[in-house]
Amino acid sequence: MKKTKLILLQLFIAIVLISTSVYATVNTTIAISIEEAAAFRGDTVDVILSLKDVDKEKKIQSVAGYINYDENVIEAISVDSIKKSNENTITIGNEVLDVEDLTNAGLDDIPTTSSYIAFNGNPTTENDAKIVIDFKEGITEDTELLTIKFKVKETATIGEVEKAISYSMFVITAGSEESEEITKDIKLTVKAVEAGNNNGNNTNNENTNKNVNTNNENNTNTDKDKNTNKNTNKNTNKNTNKNTNKNINKNINKNTNNSVKNTSDNTVSSAKIPAAGAKLILIPAIILIILAYVSYNRYIKYKNV
Repeated sequence: MKKTKLILLQLFIAIVLISTSVYATVNTTIAISIEEAAAFRGDTVDVILSLKDVDKEKKIQSVAGYINYDENVIEAISVDSIKKSNENTITIGNEVLDVEDLTNAGLDDIPTTSSYIAFNGNPTTENDAKIVIDFKEGITEDTELLTIKFKVKETATIGEVEKAISYSMFVITAGSEESEEITKDIKLTVKAVEAGNNNGNNTNNENTNKNVNTNNENNTNTDKDKNTNKNTNKNTNKNTNKNTNKNINKNINKNTNNSVKNTSDNTVSSAKIPAAGAKLILIPAIILIILAYVSYNRYIKYKNV
């Protein structure tokens, strides 16, 4: 019995020592920066996530954490809020990582590659979003990771918001070692849209109305021109058709009379006229049928139908 208790105690001490040796051994931390801490309603602010104080002897293999934001101030973010290339990738250090949307992903949708950036806009925790960055080769120097665009709501409360955006519980992994949980908050000052901007909008509306009126006048003139052209064309066509028809009828009548006279003079009564025209039509038709048959057979052969 004493031996059993001693073994259990030794196991407990070993587990504690292992946990202690792994916990909080990575000194690398994260940094977040924003170009302008004040924004108007409707503006978009860019927040840059970076690695800071990287130990060159310990390659950073992954970075993971949550993003929270004041829903009364910031609109909901998605994978499209992440700045990336047209190929849906982000270059970090010497690695090009694909951006994966895992918001509604199942087990079969989890990336199988060893390096990627995963975004989850609906984590099982109470946080608003989660970011996971996995590297293949590892990072050994301070570098920017990614930029996320946050849009200020049109109805956002005016004034300072202490925790408008928070990067919370971020953990950095280097091999089997991990950092402590890191949380960074962003204070944002929301400003009301200046009255001058509205005046500018009114001016634009006036110019738009002027342009619309001008376009209407141009359309009116165009319609007049169309009507004029229609009337002109109708009258021209009528006159042309009448004159043309008269001349054609006269010529046809003359030619017909001449044909009748020539026929009565040159043919023998009760004799039949040879059907030469029918033969000339049948020969090309037969050739076309043969060509079509040959082409169809080739089509069947090439398509393996």
